[in-house]
Amino acid sequence: MTKLDRYPSYAVCVANALSTSRQPLSVDLLLTKVAGQRPLGKGARSAVYRAIGQLFQAVPVGPGRYGWLSHLLAGSVFRHPLTSEEARRGFLLLDELEHIVFFPQFFQANRPEERTLTIDLFGGPTIQAEASIERKTWSLQLGPEFTEWFEDLGGQSKDDLLIQVVDALAGHYELRLNLREMREERSIRHRNIQLALLAEELVAEDRRTRPAMPTWELVARLIGRGFFGETPAADDLHYVLHEFSMLRFRDGLGYQLELSDENEDFQSRRQLAFTIAMESGDGDAVAMSQDQLMEVMWDNLATADVPKEGASDDDHCVSYQSYLDNFQIVEPNGEALSHDDFHLLEAELEMLVRLEQEFGRLLRDQEERKEYLAALLFIDPDEFLEGDWDMPDDPDGATPPFWTN
Repeated sequence: MTKLDRYPSYAVCVANALSTSRQPLSVDLLLTKVAGQRPLGKGARSAVYRAIGQLFQAVPVGPGRYGWLSHLLAGSVFRHPLTSEEARRGFLLLDELEHIVFFPQFFQANRPEERTLTIDLFGGPTIQAEASIERKTWSLQLGPEFTEWFEDLGGQSKDDLLIQVVDALAGHYELRLNLREMREERSIRHRNIQLALLAEELVAEDRRTRPAMPTWELVARLIGRGFFGETPAADDLHYVLHEFSMLRFRDGLGYQLELSDENEDFQSRRQLAFTIAMESGDGDAVAMSQDQLMEVMWDNLATADVPKEGASDDDHCVSYQSYLDNFQIVEPNGEALSHDDFHLLEAELEMLVRLEQEFGRLLRDQEERKEYLAALLFIDPDEFLEGDWDMPDDPDGATPPFWTN
């Protein structure tokens, strides 16, 4: 019997703790809950952080606090601009944001989440919906009842559909039709600017670890910050980021922050940020000059371009960055392993774990070496036993389309 048979991995324990808690948990509380499921080793805190990094639904909501995405979605509202084809044929084309809203587990395994959703059509019937593929894009199949409801309300193309999450874990949602002439343009524009500012902040915080933030991770962090819990709902995410932010989408990577005093977008963005502060009626903001206000608002973003000492493009891989983060906590004045040395030792540790799995034991020297490497690299050896070790990426050859960014 292996260790994996005797008790669950840190990733499983963390997932159990967060998914069963309606409220976000601190790392200290997570450690307490994990201790109730398995023994804690010397590197337990590092193992918990690493487990969080492996779980897409484990979303940061504040410093040292994490929530479960399906729970964080409760009560959120999202705006979907309808096309004539969607209304006529009864489906919704899903971008990354909406895919996460309806199928929050998908981006953990990158595989279809087979479940039937319950959709309340406001003022109309309750229908069932499932994921489907339309025009090689993930979509939500709503059927003829949705089309009939839409037509009865006098809907037209380019009207908005408001998606409210009742219970994401149970797959329960509500759809409301927001006619174009009923849009509160001033308030929605206000929310668009707020969304753009928050997205810029999140990407700026992340840019030191990798060149761009994937859209689905940006979406999860926006949800974690509670942005979509307030109304009115902002416009389509990609539209907002293109029109109101300094973020630029890089195909194959995600969103990058472009910050330049010489950039026209930057100058207009400065004016937009100042306008929103003036419109909000904040006395302190009104009393400040535009230059003073922008100096405060953009200080963090302006310094985000400064690289870490000794950083290089090779440092962007997730596992090595996780090691660096843990090393800084444990040995802030020590000398970390280089990128290549880390991966050489990581490969050695994985080989020892696989040998133990195959033969059921290790020699004493090998066991000591394994434990030494695990502590040195801040890696829980059980993590190598998780997942489909020998399974192909697409075992049935029928994997649906996946987001390319």
